[in-house]
Amino acid sequence: MKLSNTFLPALIFTLVSSGLFAQNQAPKVQNVTASANWLSKTLTITFDALDVENDPLTVWVELSNDNGLTYQASSQATYTGDIGSGVMPGIGKLVMADLSAFNLTAGAAYRVRVIADDGQLFDLQDLVNQVDSNRLRSDLTFVQGIRHRTAGAAHLAAVKDSIGHLFQVSGMHKGEQTWAYSNYTAKNVIGTSRGISESNKVVIVDAHYDSVSNAPGADDNGSGVVGMMEIARLLAPYPSNKTLRYIGFDLEEAGLVGSARYVTNGIPAGEAIDGVLNFEMIGYYSDLPNTQTLPAGFNLLFPNEYNEVVNNQFKGNFITNVGNTASASLVNLFNSSAATYVPDLKIVDLQVPGNGQLVPDLTRSDHAPFWNYGAKALMLTDGANFRNSSYHESHDTLGKLNFTFMSNVVKATLATAFQLAEVQHAGWGTAAFQNPVSVKEIGHCAPQVRIADQSLLFNFEHCIWENATFSIFDASGRLVWEHSAQQMSPGQYRFNLPKLATGVYVLHLNTSEGDWNHKFSMGF
Repeated sequence: MKLSNTFLPALIFTLVSSGLFAQNQAPKVQNVTASANWLSKTLTITFDALDVENDPLTVWVELSNDNGLTYQASSQATYTGDIGSGVMPGIGKLVMADLSAFNLTAGAAYRVRVIADDGQLFDLQDLVNQVDSNRLRSDLTFVQGIRHRTAGAAHLAAVKDSIGHLFQVSGMHKGEQTWAYSNYTAKNVIGTSRGISESNKVVIVDAHYDSVSNAPGADDNGSGVVGMMEIARLLAPYPSNKTLRYIGFDLEEAGLVGSARYVTNGIPAGEAIDGVLNFEMIGYYSDLPNTQTLPAGFNLLFPNEYNEVVNNQFKGNFITNVGNTASASLVNLFNSSAATYVPDLKIVDLQVPGNGQLVPDLTRSDHAPFWNYGAKALMLTDGANFRNSSYHESHDTLGKLNFTFMSNVVKATLATAFQLAEVQHAGWGTAAFQNPVSVKEIGHCAPQVRIADQSLLFNFEHCIWENATFSIFDASGRLVWEHSAQQMSPGQYRFNLPKLATGVYVLHLNTSEGDWNHKFSMGF
């Protein structure tokens, strides 16, 4: 039977919708382990690389000496094993890293990440559709409540901790920027997914997590917090070319203190901010006429946008996309992302002259310090007190909010961040590995060693050793021989060895005096 030209697209749509003809899924990297042998200077990495379609993968490994904040140490090692292009998916994949040139730092926190890319295109619409209004409601049920440094300190701390916990379990580097404010220890909570090719370029999604002292702050700004968390949750499994950073700002209600603090001394050296997407109340919606008001002089500064609101009968059924003139490209990217992936979301966009000096009502959130810094930034807002009569009141509760509207705003923002950060159709996983134990070398004992005829000839001077242990490790860090003695006096000793295969080995001696290493080869 020949299918008609009109029937075939309908059939494909039905198959895709039913899941029988699903889009290509990104690979997953799971069960990453990393074990370092500092005697042989090797790192053994195991992982599972899974791909539903069984596409060949390009796999690479990166190393961090700052617990995953950056991966600048990657070039200090060489890698062999299931790495490079053409790696087939499977469990128990193995990569060996030669750490001979690795720069060890006392007290450093080492981390490895494994990335697997199948080279396929990402279905952004499918990812956008995963934004879950029920999850937003569930998260906001916990977040709402007074979150103020004096009137609601316990709940403020609990929400801060929940944001940080999400960052950690999502595999990000979780950090805090801490400072003293009156008798309160203020904290910006920061989650970083370091980019893979342009990591010095950073895309920020943020929301302030504090409230005023008399309001549960469901809209202000619990809605923004749960929106930021939803985007972090959905994008975290996928690598991006640029760095994605999520920030929960503290003390916004005290005068943008947290964001100003970040801009002043929280931006890492060498980083360039590509764009900031700031959530400031994104949940209040009304389709009734005359539910939206505007600041004084709005009609003079923004005549076209004013007429748009007038023609919409002053309904509060849109999100306001606020950028300054320097952020015009970011304003346009958000608008186009919404039009493509969330066509039901109505937007009124404003491009503010300069840094907003003429319109102070449009500088009342955490985007403003970024404007002053010179970075592109948006404030995405439902209008605060110009729409929501519960603004800074005890009845700012989630029952007043529209979660379909909120989820649409989150969807458009996710699509914007995705494109700006250049998220890849790939998966990644991380694991920590331990710092080397510093040892006292026993060179003062003048040890000497010779390997011959399956024998270890060893002599030393000057020292008396208690509880000496000789160990030989192969290049992979596997123990191949060990001998212990309760006490050894100066002199010459001979130990029988098993037959050792051709390769490089490390002899490690641990004694009451300290440790000593000797690298040797067999069969070359």
